[in-house]
Amino acid sequence: GEPADPPGKDDLLKYIADSATPVTKRDIVQAFGIKGDDRIDIKRTLKELESEGLIAKMPGQAYAVPTGLPEVAVVEVHEVDIDGDVFARPADWNTALKGEPPRIEMMPDKGGHPALKEGDRALARLRRLSDKKYEGRIIRRLDDPRGRVLGVIQKTKHGFILSPTDKKAKYDFDVAQEDLNGAQGDDIALGEIQPARGLKNKKVRIVKVIGRRDDPKAISLIALSEAGMHEDFLPRVIEETKGMRVPELKGRDDLRNIPLVTIDGADARDFDDAVFAEKDGDGYHLVVAIADVSYYVRPGSELDKEAYRRGNSTYFPDRVVPMLPEALSNDLCSLRPNEDRACMAFHLYIDATGHLKKYKIVRALMRSVARLTYEQVQAARDGVADDLTKPLLNTVIAPLYDAYAVLNAARMKRGALELDLPERQILIDKKGNMTGVINRARYDSHKLIEEFMILANVAAAQALEARKAPCVYRIHDRPSMQKLDSAREFVTAFGLSLPKGNVTQPQQINHLLELSKKLPYSHLISEVIL
Repeated sequence: GEPADPPGKDDLLKYIADSATPVTKRDIVQAFGIKGDDRIDIKRTLKELESEGLIAKMPGQAYAVPTGLPEVAVVEVHEVDIDGDVFARPADWNTALKGEPPRIEMMPDKGGHPALKEGDRALARLRRLSDKKYEGRIIRRLDDPRGRVLGVIQKTKHGFILSPTDKKAKYDFDVAQEDLNGAQGDDIALGEIQPARGLKNKKVRIVKVIGRRDDPKAISLIALSEAGMHEDFLPRVIEETKGMRVPELKGRDDLRNIPLVTIDGADARDFDDAVFAEKDGDGYHLVVAIADVSYYVRPGSELDKEAYRRGNSTYFPDRVVPMLPEALSNDLCSLRPNEDRACMAFHLYIDATGHLKKYKIVRALMRSVARLTYEQVQAARDGVADDLTKPLLNTVIAPLYDAYAVLNAARMKRGALELDLPERQILIDKKGNMTGVINRARYDSHKLIEEFMILANVAAAQALEARKAPCVYRIHDRPSMQKLDSAREFVTAFGLSLPKGNVTQPQQINHLLELSKKLPYSHLISEVIL
């Protein structure tokens, strides 16, 4: 037959763009059946397309559209979703220059290696599915589990080095001028380990500046980075929070006329639970309301996957890394005063001995009447009320303490351990500098909230058991004889004694704890008993 006409620029561009992997001249010649001198025209057309930036030359003399990735590349896992699907991005991708990276879904590894985790790096073979979607197959994992090292940039007479923050590190890393990526001396930075032979000339390329060495916030940032945690949420997670509103009353109980209050630390950024108590015959009717997070965070959503990945909110002295974006953690799921909020409410009915007679759990709409602090509530109880607590003293605060007195008496009867374990509070000034450490004061207002929460948990457990639903418990089992013997030996040094034989009742230990309160080492004895 007649030789085919040489393809034009548009034909070539379409062929290269549609190809799942970069194409060589040989691929093009075969695909279009090009013979003889027409090959020179193809060369010329490819050069033109390249100079116009429409195609780019890849390693191995192959061509791809510029958004295209090479056939083989180092990738880094940035997400493992709830179904176990693994997504990666090119390890050397610069978002500032190139925008959002393509999404690479890693195929299951046939080599029987452990599954890829977030932060893992691998050499992968890539197959293009569309402009922004690729499929990746592992060729091999890269030796270092994260391939990254956190350290301080230092200027030496021979150039720059990265000195690891990890004290176990055996050596510093060289950083070439072109690999600094804007980092300067005394910056805390994250470096990506570059391939090198032997221990000499270990090199890193700086991928992220975390902060300055002398910044008071540096320690939190180092801890965050070393734990592989991120403060920021991915755009697709934030996107889901847009347009979220407090739900209508329909299908919910209206608790907005009940004077619920939140009681938290003065430094609390959000308010998760609210309480109320009123006399009910010989006992009390309590209400514990918690933010209805599950109304907003639906199973399988991006919010749910991200919360699952984080596991919990993490608190540092100078910051909190929340489990959910601020639109939820600081607003819709924070029980702010005088604002309608979706909640799950526990109606708890106790008798005069503090026994839970009955309970009812409902989805509701509530409206907190005040955001109070532990110190403020305790001061009001002790006779020093302020403008906020004065009108609430008799109607709201007094019944809370009365109900707590009943619950606390029941607790003492159960013989719960009275451990002296002061919580430490780190003091931070307005500039973020740490100025000291004190024992956090512990008031009855703290214990009140604890007892209300424990009772709500008991009701939740009973509700789940009644429905034969799966439920997780933490069991505090009886201590072993060996542990008892070592504790007995320890307290003897302080002139105290534990009863002989197997201690089966907490009351037996409480007597010892009561005596230890008179000693300067009370907290140490509590630690050992715990």
